[in-house]
Amino acid sequence: MKDDYAALKALDPATAEVDPHSPRAQASLERILATDPSYGVRRPRFRRPLMRVVVGVAAVTVAALAVFVPRSGGDAYAGWTSAPFGLSPEEYAIGVADCRQSLQSLQPPSEGSEVAVAERRGKWAIVILKGPGKVDSFCMTNVVEYDKRSGFGSAAPTHPAVGPREVLALQMGAYGGKEVGYVTSAVGWAGSDIVGLTYTSPTRGIVKATVKNGFFAFWVPGQEFGGPDWKPVLAQVQYRDGTTAEITILLS
Repeated sequence: MKDDYAALKALDPATAEVDPHSPRAQASLERILATDPSYGVRRPRFRRPLMRVVVGVAAVTVAALAVFVPRSGGDAYAGWTSAPFGLSPEEYAIGVADCRQSLQSLQPPSEGSEVAVAERRGKWAIVILKGPGKVDSFCMTNVVEYDKRSGFGSAAPTHPAVGPREVLALQMGAYGGKEVGYVTSAVGWAGSDIVGLTYTSPTRGIVKATVKNGFFAFWVPGQEFGGPDWKPVLAQVQYRDGTTAEITILLS
Protein backbone atom coordinates (compact mmCIF):
# COMPACT_ATOMS: atom_id res chain seq x y z
CA MET A 1 0.00 0.00 0.00
CA LYS A 2 2.91 2.34 0.72
CA ASP A 3 4.13 1.73 -2.81
CA ASP A 4 0.71 2.74 -4.15
CA TYR A 5 0.83 6.06 -2.32
CA ALA A 6 4.44 6.73 -3.27
CA ALA A 7 3.55 6.11 -6.90
CA LEU A 8 0.97 8.89 -6.80
CA LYS A 9 3.69 11.52 -6.70
CA ALA A 10 4.89 10.42 -10.14
CA LEU A 11 1.47 10.75 -11.73
CA ASP A 12 0.73 13.59 -14.11
CA PRO A 13 -2.33 15.69 -13.15
CA ALA A 14 -5.47 14.38 -14.79
CA THR A 15 -6.86 16.66 -17.45
CA ALA A 16 -10.40 15.27 -17.35
CA GLU A 17 -12.69 14.20 -14.56
CA VAL A 18 -12.63 10.52 -13.73
CA ASP A 19 -15.66 8.35 -14.36
CA PRO A 20 -16.33 6.92 -10.88
CA HIS A 21 -18.13 3.93 -12.42
CA SER A 22 -15.22 2.89 -14.65
CA PRO A 23 -13.66 -0.52 -13.87
CA ARG A 24 -10.34 1.12 -12.96
CA ALA A 25 -11.84 3.62 -10.54
CA GLN A 26 -14.03 0.97 -8.91
CA ALA A 27 -11.08 -1.41 -8.57
CA SER A 28 -8.94 1.30 -6.96
CA LEU A 29 -11.71 2.22 -4.53
CA GLU A 30 -12.34 -1.42 -3.56
CA ARG A 31 -8.60 -2.01 -3.05
CA ILE A 32 -8.20 0.99 -0.73
CA LEU A 33 -11.36 0.26 1.25
CA ALA A 34 -10.30 -3.37 1.70
CA THR A 35 -6.74 -2.56 2.83
CA ASP A 36 -5.84 -2.97 6.48
CA PRO A 37 -5.05 0.57 7.68
CA SER A 38 -2.59 -0.69 10.31
CA TYR A 39 0.49 0.03 8.20
CA GLY A 40 1.44 3.05 10.26
CA VAL A 41 -0.44 6.05 8.89
CA ARG A 42 -1.83 7.94 11.85
CA ARG A 43 -5.49 8.82 11.92
CA PRO A 44 -6.06 12.59 11.87
CA ARG A 45 -6.75 14.33 15.15
CA PHE A 46 -9.68 16.68 15.32
CA ARG A 47 -8.22 19.97 16.57
CA ARG A 48 -11.18 22.16 17.35
CA PRO A 49 -9.11 24.94 19.03
CA LEU A 50 -7.55 25.70 15.63
CA MET A 51 -10.91 25.95 13.88
CA ARG A 52 -12.22 29.30 12.68
CA VAL A 53 -15.90 29.27 11.80
CA VAL A 54 -18.03 32.04 10.37
CA VAL A 55 -20.23 33.34 13.18
CA GLY A 56 -23.58 31.59 13.00
CA VAL A 57 -22.70 29.21 10.19
CA ALA A 58 -22.18 26.12 12.30
CA ALA A 59 -25.58 26.52 13.94
CA VAL A 60 -27.48 27.45 10.82
CA THR A 61 -26.01 25.45 7.98
CA VAL A 62 -23.95 22.60 9.38
CA ALA A 63 -25.08 19.66 11.45
CA ALA A 64 -21.53 18.87 12.55
CA LEU A 65 -18.00 19.96 11.71
CA ALA A 66 -14.69 18.13 12.02
CA VAL A 67 -11.32 19.78 11.50
CA PHE A 68 -7.94 18.09 11.19
CA VAL A 69 -5.52 20.74 10.01
CA PRO A 70 -2.41 20.23 7.83
CA ARG A 71 0.75 18.83 9.38
CA SER A 72 3.09 20.07 6.66
CA GLY A 73 3.36 23.71 7.72
CA GLY A 74 2.51 27.00 6.08
CA ASP A 75 3.40 25.79 2.57
CA ALA A 76 0.71 23.11 2.69
CA TYR A 77 -1.26 24.79 -0.09
CA ALA A 78 1.69 25.82 -2.27
CA GLY A 79 0.40 23.83 -5.25
CA TRP A 80 -3.02 25.50 -5.27
CA THR A 81 -4.54 26.42 -8.65
CA SER A 82 -7.26 28.96 -9.38
CA ALA A 83 -9.13 26.48 -11.59
CA PRO A 84 -9.89 22.90 -10.54
CA PHE A 85 -8.78 19.84 -12.45
CA GLY A 86 -9.62 16.16 -12.41
CA LEU A 87 -8.22 13.36 -10.29
CA SER A 88 -6.50 10.20 -11.45
CA PRO A 89 -8.36 6.97 -10.58
CA GLU A 90 -5.98 6.38 -7.65
CA GLU A 91 -6.40 9.92 -6.32
CA TYR A 92 -10.17 9.69 -6.74
CA ALA A 93 -10.29 6.45 -4.78
CA ILE A 94 -8.07 7.82 -1.99
CA GLY A 95 -10.06 11.04 -1.70
CA VAL A 96 -13.44 9.31 -1.56
CA ALA A 97 -12.30 6.63 0.90
CA ASP A 98 -10.58 9.18 3.13
CA CYS A 99 -13.61 11.45 3.21
CA ARG A 100 -16.01 8.63 4.01
CA GLN A 101 -13.76 7.53 6.87
CA SER A 102 -13.23 11.06 8.20
CA LEU A 103 -16.95 11.88 8.10
CA GLN A 104 -17.96 8.78 10.05
CA SER A 105 -17.75 10.79 13.27
CA LEU A 106 -20.30 13.32 12.00
CA GLN A 107 -24.05 13.04 12.31
CA PRO A 108 -25.70 12.12 10.06
CA PRO A 109 -23.24 9.52 8.75
CA SER A 110 -22.04 9.34 5.15
CA GLU A 111 -23.02 5.71 4.51
CA GLY A 112 -25.07 5.24 1.36
CA SER A 113 -24.01 8.57 -0.09
CA GLU A 114 -22.98 9.12 -3.71
CA VAL A 115 -20.09 11.22 -4.97
CA ALA A 116 -21.51 14.40 -6.49
CA VAL A 117 -18.27 16.40 -6.91
CA ALA A 118 -14.58 15.50 -6.77
CA GLU A 119 -12.18 18.30 -7.72
CA ARG A 120 -8.49 18.89 -7.13
CA ARG A 121 -6.34 21.99 -6.77
CA GLY A 122 -2.69 21.13 -6.26
CA LYS A 123 -2.38 18.34 -3.71
CA TRP A 124 -5.82 18.93 -2.25
CA ALA A 125 -9.22 17.58 -3.26
CA ILE A 126 -12.75 18.52 -2.27
CA VAL A 127 -15.25 15.66 -2.29
CA ILE A 128 -18.98 16.33 -1.96
CA LEU A 129 -21.17 13.38 -0.99
CA LYS A 130 -24.87 13.44 -1.81
CA GLY A 131 -26.52 11.32 0.80
CA PRO A 132 -29.83 9.49 1.08
CA GLY A 133 -32.73 11.29 2.70
CA LYS A 134 -31.52 14.70 1.46
CA VAL A 135 -28.41 14.58 3.63
CA ASP A 136 -25.27 16.10 2.07
CA SER A 137 -21.67 16.29 3.32
CA PHE A 138 -18.24 17.22 2.07
CA CYS A 139 -14.59 17.12 3.02
CA MET A 140 -11.25 18.48 1.82
CA THR A 141 -8.26 16.15 1.93
CA ASN A 142 -4.69 15.70 0.68
CA VAL A 143 -4.71 13.05 -2.08
CA VAL A 144 -0.98 13.16 -2.91
CA GLU A 145 0.91 13.14 0.39
CA TYR A 146 -1.24 10.55 2.08
CA ASP A 147 1.06 10.32 5.10
CA LYS A 148 0.24 14.00 5.75
CA ARG A 149 -3.49 13.47 5.45
CA SER A 150 -5.45 16.42 6.79
CA GLY A 151 -8.35 18.70 6.00
CA PHE A 152 -11.85 19.40 7.23
CA GLY A 153 -15.43 18.35 6.59
CA SER A 154 -19.04 19.08 7.42
CA ALA A 155 -22.52 17.66 6.95
CA ALA A 156 -25.92 19.28 6.42
CA PRO A 157 -29.06 17.79 8.01
CA THR A 158 -31.26 18.59 5.02
CA HIS A 159 -30.99 19.36 1.33
CA PRO A 160 -32.74 22.73 1.00
CA ALA A 161 -35.00 23.74 -1.85
CA VAL A 162 -32.85 25.81 -4.23
CA GLY A 163 -34.33 28.00 -6.94
CA PRO A 164 -33.03 27.65 -10.52
CA ARG A 165 -30.86 30.77 -10.14
CA GLU A 166 -30.03 30.50 -6.44
CA VAL A 167 -26.77 29.62 -4.70
CA LEU A 168 -26.89 28.48 -1.06
CA ALA A 169 -23.88 27.61 1.08
CA LEU A 170 -23.57 24.43 3.10
CA GLN A 171 -20.31 25.78 4.53
CA MET A 172 -18.40 29.07 4.28
CA GLY A 173 -15.42 30.30 6.25
CA ALA A 174 -11.71 30.10 7.06
CA TYR A 175 -10.06 27.20 8.89
CA GLY A 176 -6.58 26.38 10.13
CA GLY A 177 -4.04 28.02 12.45
CA LYS A 178 -1.06 30.35 12.47
CA GLU A 179 1.49 27.53 12.44
CA VAL A 180 -0.08 25.57 9.60
CA GLY A 181 -1.75 28.26 7.55
CA TYR A 182 -5.39 28.91 6.74
CA VAL A 183 -7.75 27.92 3.96
CA THR A 184 -10.99 29.69 3.01
CA SER A 185 -13.72 27.73 1.26
CA ALA A 186 -17.33 27.88 0.14
CA VAL A 187 -19.30 24.73 -0.65
CA GLY A 188 -23.01 24.33 -1.23
CA TRP A 189 -25.90 23.99 -3.63
CA ALA A 190 -26.35 25.62 -7.05
CA GLY A 191 -29.64 25.99 -8.92
CA SER A 192 -30.36 24.07 -12.10
CA ASP A 193 -29.96 27.18 -14.29
CA ILE A 194 -26.41 27.89 -13.05
CA VAL A 195 -23.61 26.41 -15.17
CA GLY A 196 -20.62 28.41 -13.91
CA LEU A 197 -19.45 30.41 -10.88
CA THR A 198 -16.34 32.49 -10.21
CA TYR A 199 -15.13 34.28 -7.10
CA THR A 200 -12.71 37.22 -7.30
CA SER A 201 -10.13 36.85 -4.54
CA PRO A 202 -8.40 40.04 -3.36
CA THR A 203 -5.09 38.15 -3.25
CA ARG A 204 -5.45 35.38 -5.87
CA GLY A 205 -7.56 36.93 -8.62
CA ILE A 206 -10.40 35.10 -10.35
CA VAL A 207 -11.12 31.67 -8.86
CA LYS A 208 -13.21 29.23 -10.87
CA ALA A 209 -15.59 27.07 -8.85
CA THR A 210 -16.68 23.56 -9.71
CA VAL A 211 -20.39 23.51 -10.58
CA LYS A 212 -21.81 20.02 -11.01
CA ASN A 213 -24.79 17.88 -10.06
CA GLY A 214 -26.50 20.75 -8.27
CA PHE A 215 -23.47 21.69 -6.14
CA PHE A 216 -20.65 24.24 -6.22
CA ALA A 217 -17.26 24.34 -4.51
CA PHE A 218 -14.13 26.49 -4.39
CA TRP A 219 -11.36 27.32 -1.95
CA VAL A 220 -8.32 29.59 -1.65
CA PRO A 221 -5.30 29.60 0.67
CA GLY A 222 -5.45 32.16 3.46
CA GLN A 223 -8.23 33.98 5.34
CA GLU A 224 -10.54 35.83 2.97
CA PHE A 225 -14.02 35.79 4.46
CA GLY A 226 -15.68 34.75 7.66
CA GLY A 227 -15.06 35.60 11.29
CA PRO A 228 -16.57 38.41 13.39
CA ASP A 229 -16.12 40.98 10.60
CA TRP A 230 -18.38 39.04 8.25
CA LYS A 231 -19.03 40.68 4.90
CA PRO A 232 -21.20 39.49 1.99
CA VAL A 233 -19.39 37.13 -0.39
CA LEU A 234 -19.96 38.15 -3.99
CA ALA A 235 -19.62 35.84 -6.98
CA GLN A 236 -20.19 35.96 -10.73
CA VAL A 237 -22.50 33.28 -12.13
CA GLN A 238 -23.21 32.14 -15.66
CA TYR A 239 -26.69 30.91 -16.52
CA ARG A 240 -27.65 28.21 -18.96
CA ASP A 241 -28.79 30.79 -21.54
CA GLY A 242 -25.31 32.36 -21.59
CA THR A 243 -26.13 35.45 -19.53
CA THR A 244 -24.17 36.38 -16.40
CA ALA A 245 -24.93 38.15 -13.14
CA GLU A 246 -23.29 39.14 -9.87
CA ILE A 247 -24.84 37.40 -6.87
CA THR A 248 -24.29 37.14 -3.13
CA ILE A 249 -23.62 33.65 -1.83
CA LEU A 250 -26.25 33.09 0.84
CA LEU A 251 -26.20 30.85 3.88
CA SER A 252 -28.85 28.16 3.64
